[in-house]
Amino acid sequence: MTALSIFRANNPLCFTHTYLASAFHNGGTISSRRGIDRYFTDCEKYGAHAKKSWNATADETRKLACLLVGGESSRGIAFTKNTVEGLNLIARAFPWKKGDNIVVSDQEHTSNLMPWLALKDIGVECRVVKAESYSPDVDNFAAVVDEHTRMIAVSHVQASTGYTCDLEALGSFCRRKGIFLVVDAIQSLGLLPFKAEEWGVSAVSCGGHKALLAVPGIGILYVSPALLSILKPQHAGSSGAMTIDRDKWENVCLDPLSALKLEQSNLNYPGIYALNEGLSLIVNAGIEPIADHIASLSALLYKGLEEIGYTLVTPADPAHRAGIISVSVPDPDGMRDFMAENNVAVSRMDAGFVRFSLGACSNDEDVAAALRAAKCYYDSFISSK
Repeated sequence: MTALSIFRANNPLCFTHTYLASAFHNGGTISSRRGIDRYFTDCEKYGAHAKKSWNATADETRKLACLLVGGESSRGIAFTKNTVEGLNLIARAFPWKKGDNIVVSDQEHTSNLMPWLALKDIGVECRVVKAESYSPDVDNFAAVVDEHTRMIAVSHVQASTGYTCDLEALGSFCRRKGIFLVVDAIQSLGLLPFKAEEWGVSAVSCGGHKALLAVPGIGILYVSPALLSILKPQHAGSSGAMTIDRDKWENVCLDPLSALKLEQSNLNYPGIYALNEGLSLIVNAGIEPIADHIASLSALLYKGLEEIGYTLVTPADPAHRAGIISVSVPDPDGMRDFMAENNVAVSRMDAGFVRFSLGACSNDEDVAAALRAAKCYYDSFISSK
């Protein structure tokens, strides 16, 4: 079995469906089941002392996550429920001052809009810039930042269109301006190389139920030392970095440079075990072969949809394209349902697009089957209009 074929074997859904909805959910993985089984095995083996094993697995998982995200240290990794919780932790722990602003684009998923829009309640302006051709780039952000801009928040890969942001260029801009760059990586981490510290990314939030091959309810948040040092958690609870000074009756942070200060009490250990298995598969296979595999399939899918006649909203430039290819059609619900009737799983997006999304488990046959169904739909419902 090759390093990449193991991903297909890990996803039973691939053997019953043409599954091109990986950007929605990984479909359920054998590795997650194995991880959760291992959690219960440890419970039975260690009984009342099982938490030592739970925390050892959590520490190992932090190290794997740090490798994948390209962070400085696994001390910067906190476990979350999902992407939006990680973004909210950053939004609420940052020392904002009235008149400060954060900049986002109009292309963001609600997960990377709502936490920042909510800051209006404390006097922080959320500037939403309009992206040209669905593609928010450095120039879009640069046009509206000023001396009061504290953060820029962006998705590495946009959920709706698949536009892939040049984080290295944006990170360089943010470094020059003294701005923290916060990234929603749910559609890229595990599929594309990510180099947080090298690129100047200050925080990375990602749920585990997509390309990280885990289950809903577990995610990771990476925070760079520079940002972590000034974050003050707004939710109090015991953790590896927080305790109570019982002489002064005050909450005390034992280690301001540990992301554990953002966690509270017991973690989702079954989810962490599932995540541990998924991250292990990815790290052992290597992110570069996965990215090359996604790029090859993406090129086939993009060309095929274009040749059929679809209007694509995903950039043609491979440098700004990853595993998501989206088309604009008059009746996105109708197309999604038609594809499902032909055993091809795709997503209908709120923007009115139909999204085809590739995972490490996808292969050439999936692309061919999706293109056959897409051509049938086009010939029957679009070209005939």
